[in-house]
Amino acid sequence: MLNGRPALIVEEEFLIALDIQRMLEAMGAGQTLFARNADEARQLGAYWNELALAIVELRMDDHLSQQLCADMTASGMALVVTTGDIGLHRHVSEDAPLVMKPFPEETLASAVRQALAARS
Repeated sequence: MLNGRPALIVEEEFLIALDIQRMLEAMGAGQTLFARNADEARQLGAYWNELALAIVELRMDDHLSQQLCADMTASGMALVVTTGDIGLHRHVSEDAPLVMKPFPEETLASAVRQALAARS
């Protein structure tokens, strides 16, 4: 599905990020870049045009990550949003699939397929 292309995971919790990385590797991801928050993800901006996909964790009160998602979507990047905040679905762009935590591998795979299809 990802055909060896790189992906970015923006996730505060390191163990969750590693689990997402494992799932992406099963989908054929190549190199995985990690960021703990929107600021770190922006520091990796030079790599954005090479990424097949970004998976970004959102929290209700995190306006920086919400803006990051908007900027990534505007740049044409395939994006999947993850969250544990049940009410967040009202604040997420319809351009990016939303996956509620905790999520099984097939749920993430379905969201990745949807995000990639929207950008192809």
